[in-house]
Amino acid sequence: MKNNIKIFAGGILFLFVLAGFGGCKKFLDAPPLNTITKAEALKDEASVVSVMNGAYQIMNGNVFGGKYQVFSELLADNIDGTTLNTDFGEIYNRRTSIFGDYKKNFYLDNYQANYRANTVLENLGVVTGRKDDLEGQARFVRAFAHFVAVRLFAQPYGFTPNNDHLGVPLRLTTEITPGVRATVKQVYDQIIADLKIAEIKLPENNGGYPTKWAAKALLARVYFSMNDFTNAYAYADQVIKSGQFIFESDYSKRFSEGQSTEAIFQMINTAGAYDAGGELRTQFRSDVNLPTLRFTQALFSSISSNDARKAWFNNVKYPNLVVTTKYNKERFNVPVLHLTEMKLIRAESAAESGTNLSVAVQDINDIMNRAYEGTKTIPANSSASLIKTTVRYERSIEMAAEGDRLYEIKRIGAKGENIDKRGSVWNCPGFILQFPQEELGSNTSFVRNPEGGCN
Repeated sequence: MKNNIKIFAGGILFLFVLAGFGGCKKFLDAPPLNTITKAEALKDEASVVSVMNGAYQIMNGNVFGGKYQVFSELLADNIDGTTLNTDFGEIYNRRTSIFGDYKKNFYLDNYQANYRANTVLENLGVVTGRKDDLEGQARFVRAFAHFVAVRLFAQPYGFTPNNDHLGVPLRLTTEITPGVRATVKQVYDQIIADLKIAEIKLPENNGGYPTKWAAKALLARVYFSMNDFTNAYAYADQVIKSGQFIFESDYSKRFSEGQSTEAIFQMINTAGAYDAGGELRTQFRSDVNLPTLRFTQALFSSISSNDARKAWFNNVKYPNLVVTTKYNKERFNVPVLHLTEMKLIRAESAAESGTNLSVAVQDINDIMNRAYEGTKTIPANSSASLIKTTVRYERSIEMAAEGDRLYEIKRIGAKGENIDKRGSVWNCPGFILQFPQEELGSNTSFVRNPEGGCN
C-alpha cells in the first residue's frame, strides 16, 4: 500500500511516497520495520528518510490532526458535555479507566512516532549528506511525542516540589522493554535535552522539514508549561525576532489553506493526497451537521460583541447550543506552533518576571488590535498585573477549541490559583488520563494513575 503524505513544517511543502504502512496496532510495532529486518530496511539514507517521514505521518495525522485537541478540550472547561457518553463521556467526566479504544489508539500512535524517531537516531551511520538534519528532526519528534504524553498522562510540572512524581515511560531506543514510568522531571529534562540538540542541528530553512525555529518555539512552550518564564521569554523572543514569520492582520487565516504567514510548524492539506485536520472536522465541524463536541454558553458569553473572534462560534444555527466555526472548511492547514502563541508566551512571561513590560504591551496590543479592529488596547504604561490578566483572557479566546485551555488550568494551578470553571482543583486525579491496558500489560508492576476522578 502507498500513502501520499503532504506535511508542512516551518513554511514549505514537501511530498513523500511511503510504502508499507498497514493497520497493525500491536504496541510499539513500527511497519515497515516489522516485515523486514532493520539491516534490510535501513541500508541507505533514503531508507532512513522514509522512516522519518513515517514518524511525521503518525504525529501529524493521528495525533495533531485532532485527537490531541479533542482530549485536551474534553478534560478542560469549555465543552458542554451533558450529552456525551462512552469514551468521550468518560473523559469529559474526568474518570478515565484502562479501557477505551479512542485513548488506546492515540497513546499507541504517539509512541509509534517516537519509535520511528528512535529508529532514525540508531541508524544515522548510513546517512551521508543529511546526518545533522535527520538527527535534529528525530530529536524534535521524540521530544514532541514525550511532551504530548507527559501532559495528558501525568500530573503537571510543579505538582511536587522536586517534580519527582511519576510521569510517563521514556523510550529512547527501539528496544522493546516493559514500560516503566520516569519521573516528570526526568521526562522534561529529556525533552529539553533533545530540543536543545535539535535547535543546533536543524537549519534555519529546511525545505519543508522542521527548522531550528520550530525547535525553539517548542522549547518556549515547554518552558512556559514549567512556569520557567525566563527561558520561555528568551525562546519566544528569538522566534519572534527571527523575521521568519509575519503576524497576521486577519485572525481567521490561521486555519486556512496555504495562506497563513504565522505557521512555525504545521500540517498542510492537499486535496486528494493528504487531508490535514480530519479529526477536527469530524468532532467540531458545525456547518454540515450538529457536531459531537459543543461549547458552553459561558465561553460564548465571555467574548464581547465587538470582538471579531466571536465569529469562531455560533449559537443560532442549533438553538441553545454553542458550536465552533473554526473548522468549517473542506480543507485547511493545522498549525501546531504559530506566532500568535509565541506573542502570548512572551507577553505573559514578561509580566511574570516583571521585565520587558513594553514588549509585552506591544504583543498584547497586536493581538487586541486585530481582534477589536483597533478599538481596544491597553496603555503603554500598563502594570505587570494588568498585562498578566489581559494576556490570559486574550489567550482563552485566541486559542479556544485548539486544545490549549487544559494546560493553562494545570500550569496556573501549579502556581497556586485554581481557574477551572467546572470547579475542580487543578491537581485532582481526573485531570490526567489513565494508561491503556496495552501499557499496563507490558509490565505487571507498572504504576497506574489513580482513578478517583474530580469533584
